Amino acid sequence: MSTGYSLIRKVSARDLFDGRLDEYGVREHIESGKTSETERCLTDGENYLSVSIDDDGSVSVLTRYGGNAPGKILDAIADVFDTDIVSEYEPQFWGFASNEEWDAWQEKIAKEEDDKFYIELLKYLQGEPHDPELSGWTRVKIAAKLVEQDQTLLLPENKEKFLTAIQTIYCRDHVVSVTLNPQQTAFAELLVTHKDDLPRA
Repeated sequence: MSTGYSLIRKVSARDLFDGRLDEYGVREHIESGKTSETERCLTDGENYLSVSIDDDGSVSVLTRYGGNAPGKILDAIADVFDTDIVSEYEPQFWGFASNEEWDAWQEKIAKEEDDKFYIELLKYLQGEPHDPELSGWTRVKIAAKLVEQDQTLLLPENKEKFLTAIQTIYCRDHVVSVTLNPQQTAFAELLVTHKDDLPRA
């Protein structure tokens, strides 16, 4: 399991590893065969944070692997370089200004995927050449059973009805849902990020 972090302010790897983090007890960890010009590592002596470096020499992504708790390292970076740090669970990590903007983008991608799936599904169900990479075979099998019972689901005007029926059955029979209370949600977020509040400059 891993978590990616991004610096809001552009910071060069040269500056990150020039020793100014030493006073915070954070230094470079060099590992034979893993340390390179594009992958380096920081440690506080107990925890580690992988640093990916872009072609221009700037810090790209910081990554926590396994059970590391990199809070001390992240705090030091935020303080020394006067930058906020966001995790991959925040919209800013992906270049979005807000959750609403991120949600809208995800909905757009989901719709595009649904449209592609629908087109290839119809070809498959009608025995026409289709994308051999057609994904979601569980949903395809559900669709085939539904069409056996009602051929009109293949009509273009029934697209939404058809997709909704497939998804309803898929969720009912193949998805396990867990509802967390606010305390459990906060604890889960803490386990995932190893920090309940990322450093802000």
